Amino acid sequence: MAYAKKKLRKLNRKGGIEGLPMELMIIVVVATVGTGILVGWMGNIDEPDSIGDVTCSVNQIAMNKDTYNTSLSITVTDQSGDALKGATVVLSGCGLSSGKTTYAITNENGVASFSSLTLTKTSHGVGYIDVQVSSPTHGEDSSLRIPVVR
Repeated sequence: MAYAKKKLRKLNRKGGIEGLPMELMIIVVVATVGTGILVGWMGNIDEPDSIGDVTCSVNQIAMNKDTYNTSLSITVTDQSGDALKGATVVLSGCGLSSGKTTYAITNENGVASFSSLTLTKTSHGVGYIDVQVSSPTHGEDSSLRIPVVR
C-alpha cells in the first residue's frame, strides 16, 4: 500500500495527464468560436461585379467576295442584366480592318457600334471574329465569336 501511495504522489508531482485534455478542449472551443465569427463576417461579403452577357446584332456574316464591308453592334450587360456603360469592346480576326485591332466603348445602353468594318477573307470556309470585352469594374469576357462564312 505504501508503494502505491508513493507512486501516486510521484505521478501527481509531474502534473499528470489530466491537464492535457483540458488545454485541448480550450483550444478547440476557441478555434470553433473564432471560425464561427470569421464565417459570419464572410457571409456579408458581396459577390464581385462581373460581365453578364455579350451579344451581337448579327448571328453570322456571309461574304460573297474576298473583301466585304459591314456594320454591327455589340451589347454588353452585367450579371444582373443591366446595360454596362464604359466597357471596351475589341474585335479581331478575319482580316478585320486590314489586320488592325478595332475597338469601341459601350454607351449608356451598353451598346458598342462598329460601322464600315472591312473584312478580308480569301479562302472559302468559316473564320471567326473574336470579341473581347473589358471593364475596369466588371472584369473581362471573351466568350463571343462571330462566324464569318465565305
